Amino acid sequence: MTWAIVAIVAAILVANLFKLLPRGRMLHIQRLREEARKLGYRVERQPEEEAESLLEHCVGYRHSLERCPVPKEFSCERDGLEWRWLLGDPDVARVQSVLDALPGGIKRIDRQSFSVLVYWIEPDSIDTLLELDQALAPLRQSSAG
Repeated sequence: MTWAIVAIVAAILVANLFKLLPRGRMLHIQRLREEARKLGYRVERQPEEEAESLLEHCVGYRHSLERCPVPKEFSCERDGLEWRWLLGDPDVARVQSVLDALPGGIKRIDRQSFSVLVYWIEPDSIDTLLELDQALAPLRQSSAG
């Protein structure tokens, strides 16, 4: 009888432990964010009161860059398949090539003085993160040179 009670208590404890462990999408997001940290990104949740409808459920990934002059700063928001310019010069070919290379899940990109910040709904594949990192490479190269 004592063994039966011990077995039931152990089963309850193990079941509760499994409820606490991350699984599914949550585990994938943890892996994705860890890989992003290895690539040099900081993950930033936006405050709920500042969430715009277009950026709802989006998470910011920020990558530090060398300082750029104010005229080279830009901000763009994806409006369907097209980019809408919020700040900066839309005729800059360097920026347009970055925008064209960004994964489809990117909703907004802000190139600020010391960083680039992209907002997206985190993807189902780590390969999409690598695609993002590759698309942002020209910004790192232009700030280094």
